Amino acid sequence: MFADIMKYKELLYFLVHKEVRIRYRNSIFGFLWTLLEPLGLMAIYALVFGEILNKNLVKAYPLFILMGLIPWTFFNNTLRRGTKALSGNVSLIKKVYFPREIFPITILLANLVNFVPAFILVFVIAMFTPGLHLQWYQLIYLPGALLLQCLFTLACTFLVSVLNVYYRDVEFIVNLMLRAWMYLCPIIYPVSLLGASKSDLVREFAWLYFLNPMAVIISMYHGIFYPKEAVTKIPPSMIIFVIILSLLLLVFSWWIFKRLNRRVGEVI
Repeated sequence: MFADIMKYKELLYFLVHKEVRIRYRNSIFGFLWTLLEPLGLMAIYALVFGEILNKNLVKAYPLFILMGLIPWTFFNNTLRRGTKALSGNVSLIKKVYFPREIFPITILLANLVNFVPAFILVFVIAMFTPGLHLQWYQLIYLPGALLLQCLFTLACTFLVSVLNVYYRDVEFIVNLMLRAWMYLCPIIYPVSLLGASKSDLVREFAWLYFLNPMAVIISMYHGIFYPKEAVTKIPPSMIIFVIILSLLLLVFSWWIFKRLNRRVGEVI
């Protein structure tokens, strides 16, 4: 798959550049929205949930939120825009042939371009956050967390992009699902709340929470800044599970994509 796509790397570069440029066209702040959006959400969540959830559970609670929001925004925006990756490029698909996997990959790379400066912002804030002692060696885990997220996100994007061509309900289902999915991830609350729950039922079945790949991935990002805190502790077996699941899902979704995209031009 990737060998074929590399033959069209110039087209891929053009489409990524176009995607990024169009997103901020006629916008006053332009590319700065990459930073302003997560900062704004961080302020809102920190203000609303800062007192509801005991701040003592997490050091530098606003940074904790931001650390979860940025990878979630990357996943959320990629999946939302990826749903229309094929249906939104009808003219190109009907005019000339090239690997149609390029469209979902374009969406992923365009959002990755937004992810990088936003993540740099986290480091800048972390460096000046009182009481937070960064352990820079933890950064060696960052490429692994990012690669795992890209694999899982691309697998999901392949699947929803081609299914949305045949069943337009997919777009609405994805939007609804993502709203619920966010609250099933440790963004505004730490995973330690599960173990500290007063409910025996919650504590007994807390392990089911980590069957959610994005919960594990976001906890991996948190672990870079909070390596010794209980708020980031996830079973190593769950990381292995997410790695295997992401690889299997990528192979399966790509297979489905290859089978269904043969008739995409006719259906669209």
